Amino acid sequence: MKEAHIRTAISHEIEWINEMYHTIGFAPSNFETEFIMIAEMNGEKCGLGRLVDIDDNNVELGGIYVLKEYRGSGIAEKIVSHLLENTIQNKNIWCLPFEHLQNFYLKFDFLDQKGSDIEVPGAIKLKYKWCNQNYEDKVILLVKWQIMTTVKN
Repeated sequence: MKEAHIRTAISHEIEWINEMYHTIGFAPSNFETEFIMIAEMNGEKCGLGRLVDIDDNNVELGGIYVLKEYRGSGIAEKIVSHLLENTIQNKNIWCLPFEHLQNFYLKFDFLDQKGSDIEVPGAIKLKYKWCNQNYEDKVILLVKWQIMTTVKN
């Protein structure tokens, strides 16, 4: 099997993107407020993920999805790495993964939000509540601090 290639999605792919998200019950994407990446292997689309702009200080990493036949080949890790490389500095990155994926996201320096004093943006609070009401699997709230703080001596 060849190695996956990760690239930025282009606007005419939005139908495929939203078809994938629809099949797994994820919210549809909006090209105006999101940065979306697609994974390809052997010329076939095999996965995707997105960064959603929340506000001036926050983005959400989400929608990480790899087609079943391509799982276990490191594609999700590559998608997340590429998305994080494209995150605007000085923004907190929020992630709402299923609980069983927590260790995967810890590899990228995400931390459980419960251990932080960062205020959770309203849009993230609402999505977190919605996810836990609508998905069978428990969803957790993780954050990766990007906003620089001044260290006092």
